[in-house]
Amino acid sequence: MDVILHGDVYACLDQLDEDSITVAITSPPYWKQRDYGFEGQIGQENTSEEYIGKLVVVFNKLKQKMRDDGVFFLNVGDKYLHRYGKSHLLQIPYRLAYHMIKDGWYLEDIIIWYKPNHMPSSVKDRFTNTYEPVLIFAKSKNNIYKKGLGNVVKIPLQQTPWKHTAVFPEKLVEEMLNRTNLSDGDTVLDPFAGTGTVAVVVKKIRSRLFPKKVYSIMIEKGDIFIDIIRKRASIKDIKKVDDVPYKWKSVKEEKLPKNIEPKEILADKHGEVFIANTTHEFLSALKGITTEKFKKFHREDALYFFGVKNWSIYGLYYIHSIFYEGYVLRNMLVVSNGKKWYPVFMFAKDSTRVEYKFYLDRVRIRPKTKENRNWWNEDFIGVKVRDISGKKTKEGRIVKVIERYEDGFSKIVVVQWDGYASVEFVLHPEEDEFVMEGLVFKCPKCGSKLEEPYDPVGENICPSCGTTLWISIETIPTIEEPKEIIEVIKKLENVNYNVGEVIKIEDFEERRKKTKSKFVELERINWGASPGARKLMLGEYFTKMRLYRVDQPTIAQYLTILRKHKGLSIQDIINKFPKSYKHTVGHWFRKDFGGSAPIPEDIPLLKEIFGAKNNLLNVLERTALKFQTVKTSIKGKNPGDFIEGLTDIDLIHYFKKLYISPQKYVKLIMLKERG
Repeated sequence: MDVILHGDVYACLDQLDEDSITVAITSPPYWKQRDYGFEGQIGQENTSEEYIGKLVVVFNKLKQKMRDDGVFFLNVGDKYLHRYGKSHLLQIPYRLAYHMIKDGWYLEDIIIWYKPNHMPSSVKDRFTNTYEPVLIFAKSKNNIYKKGLGNVVKIPLQQTPWKHTAVFPEKLVEEMLNRTNLSDGDTVLDPFAGTGTVAVVVKKIRSRLFPKKVYSIMIEKGDIFIDIIRKRASIKDIKKVDDVPYKWKSVKEEKLPKNIEPKEILADKHGEVFIANTTHEFLSALKGITTEKFKKFHREDALYFFGVKNWSIYGLYYIHSIFYEGYVLRNMLVVSNGKKWYPVFMFAKDSTRVEYKFYLDRVRIRPKTKENRNWWNEDFIGVKVRDISGKKTKEGRIVKVIERYEDGFSKIVVVQWDGYASVEFVLHPEEDEFVMEGLVFKCPKCGSKLEEPYDPVGENICPSCGTTLWISIETIPTIEEPKEIIEVIKKLENVNYNVGEVIKIEDFEERRKKTKSKFVELERINWGASPGARKLMLGEYFTKMRLYRVDQPTIAQYLTILRKHKGLSIQDIINKFPKSYKHTVGHWFRKDFGGSAPIPEDIPLLKEIFGAKNNLLNVLERTALKFQTVKTSIKGKNPGDFIEGLTDIDLIHYFKKLYISPQKYVKLIMLKERG
């Protein structure tokens, strides 16, 4: 009784009898995700509005074929408007749900499918996507859906032998079917069958429910999948269906309702965290971000986290409208207690002048270690070092230790490169974030600390004495480095070394042994009894990089003041560098997205041009070795957009850490450690 309908989804649905479908489970092609190579396919529309409009018409046809008590499980993923840059998350699943409700469907629930083995991502200006929603619709209020179950499921992605990577796992289909009251003779439909996962699960359930019989209908247009479904689900009945024309149109999106009074959240100019209890309160806060008062109060690089605990489809739908108000939605975060969830939306102003503040490293999940490592006893002899501080990446190895960690901070070592060696200091992996964000900027007139070194879009005025900063040499803030760094520099001076200095050392004979494993061939250097040899096998290494994090606009303004003080044009600076810098130097003076910062090896020439005693140039020249690992970064992994296990207070602190200034962050951590 199982059958495959081979043809366009609308034409195949049109072939079905009315009131014949008990349960529908599907995952349609995502918008702009994959080209299946046939005309009229769903997913290649020009706009998301066209995509949603076409699906609404297709699912209306599905509704006509379902029983009055039927249930429809719809898994559809979200997309960003553009692939790169500060792009807007389109909220496609929830906008689709909103328009399907207007078309007569009942939305029973939205299940969050969290994928423990989700695909990793290298993005640094938002959270990695780790979940997808499953929208649960019904044809009428009286249906066979089992209410009251939790709406968060954790199911890993399933490996398959097929190139079709959009396969949802069998366990997810089983979970959906277990949430319905199936009866003898019920029919389960997948209108976008793909490789036939739904049919496979129906076949398994049929054997468990015997003598009850549940059947499947698979609809698939792609020729390459028909044979896969037939073999995988043992379906013999295949019917070819010719296309039929049907009409559809783009949906028209709505802006926030006019009758909602704005609620302005004005607590911190750097960003806001606001968790509403009701949808009305949430929409009121959204209306508040459209006011001039809200926009003027906050910095252009501010970051916002707005959520709603008792959510409805209206909150999930209307968040999209912030795009028309000059904002971009970067993430819909899911906060879960294990069984229930609520959304928190991360968004920022749609500005090309500045990047919003987003310190993702502060919330990474630290790797689980099997042992407490004593960093004082570690010598790192033989461990690889990758130099990424220059134009070309170089590799070397640690061959000598000059000083061990002092007060749990750093270690001074010798690194042998190709034909030369240099003195470097190693940051303690548990302290490196404090050091890299540890610069303190002070007013040159009154000496008070400044929260932000330079504001590229606002006023740079000392809050203590009112001095206007960053307009001349005299008004450049002074810089204090962490005292630990100063102590290291003094120690090196006492032994006649400088960080990065090229020195002569004895050659080390490398004895290489090859070892083969099931997965990869690794190379080990025999350094005797050194723990470094073991680390090579574990994949640990160091990167030589700029010591301090300094915002690019701050560097650009500093160089601009130095240039004007010397009476030089940008072209004059370009002429003093090698020809290979022709298209590089100009970007050092830009404060927008097109700007870039000089690398440490560029600083000596800049010192010659502007003078050797420039505080910030000295800072930008400093480098250090930062501990890394191939398998699990010491920084930890991105926690993704699914968050659980945090109290309300911890959640607020979690979000605030993502945008507060480095100085405030260090204070926050110190206060937390002191209780």
